[in-house]
Amino acid sequence: MKKAFAILLAFAALPNSASELRVTLPLASKHFYCASNQCIDLNETNLGIGVEYASYGVIGFENSYSRQSVAAYKTFEYDMNPYMGLGIRLGGVTGYKEESGMDVVPLAQPYLRMLPIDWLSFNFGVVPVGLIDTKNYNLVVTLDSQITF
Repeated sequence: MKKAFAILLAFAALPNSASELRVTLPLASKHFYCASNQCIDLNETNLGIGVEYASYGVIGFENSYSRQSVAAYKTFEYDMNPYMGLGIRLGGVTGYKEESGMDVVPLAQPYLRMLPIDWLSFNFGVVPVGLIDTKNYNLVVTLDSQITF
């Protein structure tokens, strides 16, 4: 978490325009489609903090296995109207070596972005977890919020 906080401060020091800086707060996840009869209880509260600047982001959070994870990504977004949009985060995430055997696992997270007010959004994402853990669950639905400066 210390690394994620240091990265957050570094990004916050960058000059920004009105809509290019966002603070991201991961909130929760829900795991679906258990692939075996030995389903395990996973952490569904994934609190953390991150920052996004000019479509590049870093987030530190507690992952589904109650370990610290850091995700680095690039976002691509399409606004359908002022209150709703579609996006995808593409990058990599740490913290899943025990399940995947990889230090950094590829990240592909499409999401629906809801903007109830112009400086606050809620992102409902979907993460296929096949590269992380195919024995237990196949899909994770995520929720995070973003504050735009």
